[in-house]
Amino acid sequence: MKKLALLLVTVAFIFTTVDAKIRRVGFFGSPVSGTDYNTFAAAYTAAIAGDTILMFPSTAVSGTITKKLILIGPGNWLDPNSTPKGNANLQAFPGIATISSLTFDVGSDGSVLSGFYGGNIYVKDDNITILRNREIDVYITSITPAGTITNLQVIQNYRVSIRQFYSNGSSSTNMNISNNLIYSFSTPPGNTYNGNISNNVMAADNTQTANNLNGGSGTISNFNDIELGGGAYLLQNNIFLCYNNAVAASNYNYFTFSNGGNSVFNYNMALQTGTAANWGTGVGNSTTAITNAANIFEAFPLIGTTSADARYRLKAGSPALTAGAGGTAIGMFAGVTPYKLSTIPTIPTIYALSSPQGNNPPGNTIQINVSTRGNN
Repeated sequence: MKKLALLLVTVAFIFTTVDAKIRRVGFFGSPVSGTDYNTFAAAYTAAIAGDTILMFPSTAVSGTITKKLILIGPGNWLDPNSTPKGNANLQAFPGIATISSLTFDVGSDGSVLSGFYGGNIYVKDDNITILRNREIDVYITSITPAGTITNLQVIQNYRVSIRQFYSNGSSSTNMNISNNLIYSFSTPPGNTYNGNISNNVMAADNTQTANNLNGGSGTISNFNDIELGGGAYLLQNNIFLCYNNAVAASNYNYFTFSNGGNSVFNYNMALQTGTAANWGTGVGNSTTAITNAANIFEAFPLIGTTSADARYRLKAGSPALTAGAGGTAIGMFAGVTPYKLSTIPTIPTIYALSSPQGNNPPGNTIQINVSTRGNN
């Protein structure tokens, strides 16, 4: 049943992308020549610019990309019985595809990476989209220390760090960093940066338990300084959270912004106790005590029965629901591209598959009920 579910997902995806060749890695049905490959390296070698490589659970991507490709994994936290808890009814087959180290080099302009878990991602070309992945480190490298990267899109990722690799004159312009859970952001001084950083939760969250029961290791960081490097950023509708201990009263932490004099801060909220966030130029920014985290987010101070990546969803009555311009919501679950649970990719999926007839003898017809949804 599960094999059929993934087959049907693939078929649905093919019909929505008739202008591109689909190549599959790790498909567990009967292989199709020119479509199915045993490894990512083999699929990559066969692919031409504009192709899609669909990675099935228990596969991995790595290496250097020098052509425009769409790389799609299954998403994360798809098993509601996992620890921490995943999300139910999003994909009929729970499982992950991983990244070890992946470089988008010259020629990869326009590539997309979506639905993967873990690893280092090095960006050396323009117009790269990193969408709906979990626990990734993004390094903006450029081809040379003095090079420029433009139009990097980092959207709807859970636990992402974003860092500039070079600190001697390189540039990253027109970035869009939106609707992520960010645990580290650092663009060092001496470079040129600009872009939009909006509707994120930036969290230094140390409330993990020994058994990863409180959101998983991906929600942890001691890093509470955001290095803006003199960049001309627009930071708006973000929530900054430094939560060191599940006992709210013992949290005496705060966020700071370094070299943010060229940036504009609008309608951001910091949860902290102690030294206030040093908001720069802008309007509508606020600071509230860290003890209010339980009134702002769905699953604080402990995750409880909430799914792993729903922890930062805004609670009913949360002041963050009206903290934006015109009384709008802020944070990773708000805005134009709200975070999607389980980092499920933007392709059709089958989330339920059943047969009311049970098991029939070989050769008999059987009724199959299929439930599908889009994930845009």
